[in-house]
Amino acid sequence: MDINHQLEINMSRHLKLHHYFLFLCIIGSVIISITVILKINFSNSNKNLKIMTWNISGAVGTDGEFNIDRIIDEINDQDPDIVGLQEFDDLNINISTVAERLDMKYYYYVEAGNTNEGNAILSKYRINNVEVIDLPLIDGTRARVLLKVKIFINNKNWNIYVTHFSRYDKPIDHKNQARFVADTISKSTSSRFILMGDLNFSPDSEAYSEFMNNNKVIKIDTYRYLNEDSGNTFRSNNRFKRIDYIFCSYGLNPIKSEVISSKASDHCAVLTKFQI
Repeated sequence: MDINHQLEINMSRHLKLHHYFLFLCIIGSVIISITVILKINFSNSNKNLKIMTWNISGAVGTDGEFNIDRIIDEINDQDPDIVGLQEFDDLNINISTVAERLDMKYYYYVEAGNTNEGNAILSKYRINNVEVIDLPLIDGTRARVLLKVKIFINNKNWNIYVTHFSRYDKPIDHKNQARFVADTISKSTSSRFILMGDLNFSPDSEAYSEFMNNNKVIKIDTYRYLNEDSGNTFRSNNRFKRIDYIFCSYGLNPIKSEVISSKASDHCAVLTKFQI
């Protein structure tokens, strides 16, 4: 066998080994990619999102003591991803300090009128496209608003609404505000929404029926959907009525909802967990 022929054989073997090595590399890369995709999809399909709403009553508890630390500690214990707070008193509480201690982003808006209280949104996710929408008033004593933000969760846009309806003895306002909020949500371009807050009406009220029966938008009352008890939220030390809610769009998957009593406020918090 001459030298040239031997070189050709060696080169042929080398090329075969090279091609075999490349083939193994390609197969390995495909297996790794599929594994990563499966892990991501599995992780996403089993990820939970915690939503919390709480009227904190200016951080004055049922014992009459002002103590923002109790509010922060309770939120930390529950570890929600998004929180809606009502009756946040910006004279006595610094929203940026609260957000920093909770390691969350925030948006706060004080309601007009004889008050320093407003609504706050705290989120582990970035808060986008903030809107402040005035609610209709006929019998109200001070202005009320609907906060709306967009939050990107699990590769999808969610609309998050936080509100505090007119006080408990204003049923005309409640009904009008319920209709207005349902109409507002129905105009959104995103089908995924959370509405939470102190609505000051009970499930047996005309306002509740007005909201739930509004066919412009299909929604779920997450606590009632998952529980058989009354779910009363007020007062926290003597729970006799339910006025704090977390609603969601039909198609979302609430898997647990609970009422959390604390002496830190006269309202209980409501926490709903979603599988996303």
